[in-house]
Amino acid sequence: MRRLVLLSLTVLIGLGCFALGVWQVGRLTARRAANARAQAARLLPPLMWDSAAPSPLLPYRRAILTGELDPEHEFVLRNHLLRGVPAVQIVTPLRILGTDSAVLVNRGYVPAPDAVEPGPADWAEPGPRIFRGTLVPVPQRGDATPLVRDGRETWKSLDLDAVRARLPYPVVAVYLVAQPDSGETDHTIRGTVYPFRAELPPMDEGPHLMYAVQWFGIGAAVLAFGALFVVKGAPHGSKTLHSSAIEDPQ
Repeated sequence: MRRLVLLSLTVLIGLGCFALGVWQVGRLTARRAANARAQAARLLPPLMWDSAAPSPLLPYRRAILTGELDPEHEFVLRNHLLRGVPAVQIVTPLRILGTDSAVLVNRGYVPAPDAVEPGPADWAEPGPRIFRGTLVPVPQRGDATPLVRDGRETWKSLDLDAVRARLPYPVVAVYLVAQPDSGETDHTIRGTVYPFRAELPPMDEGPHLMYAVQWFGIGAAVLAFGALFVVKGAPHGSKTLHSSAIEDPQ
C-alpha cells in the first residue's frame, strides 16, 4: 500500500512539473509573438501628435511629439548606470500645445555619484520642442512609492496608477523613449547638462526557455525515481545481503 501511495505521489509531482514546463513554453511563444508585433510596429511610419493632429498613440510605434516640457512634475528614476557610471533617468511630462493631455518623455540619463542624487545640475530643455522616439507602455506594476532625499523625489520605476495620481492633468498610457536629435553630440552646453538619450528596452525572450527545460528535467527525474525505486523496488543484491546477515549473526 505504501508503495502505491509513493508511486502516485511521484506521478503527480512529475506531471505537475511537466505542466509547468508546458506553461513556460506557452509564455515563450507569447513573448516571441509580442516581440514580432513590436518589431513590425517599429517599421511603420511615425505617428504625429500635436494640437493639429492628435493621432492615437500606440505602443511600440515611432512617434513625433510637439509640446512643452513640465519639469515641475518630472520623475527622476534612480539606480541606473550609463557606460558604467552611476546615473538617474529623467522622465518629464510633455504638455501637448492646444490640448489638456500630456505624454511622458524619457529624456535619458544624467550622471549621479550615488545613482540617486544628481546634485545641482540643470537639465532643462525649455520652450516648445519636438521629440522623436519610440513609444513604450508605462508599467502597470512599477514602484508606486517614491524616495525623498534632500528634498528631491526619486522613483525606482514608473507605475501608471501612481503617475496618474501624481499629475494634475491626463496622461496617456505610453511614454516616449526620446532618440538623440540629429547632430547631437555635446551634452553640456553653458552649464546645462542635457540628458544622454536612453536606449529602448531590449526585446529578449526572457528566461522562459531555461525555466521550461528545468521543469521538464525535474519532471523526468521524479518519474525516473518512481520507476527505479518504487515500481522495481530495491536491487536484488541488497535483499540477498540482508537475508544472509539474518541467517549468520556472526
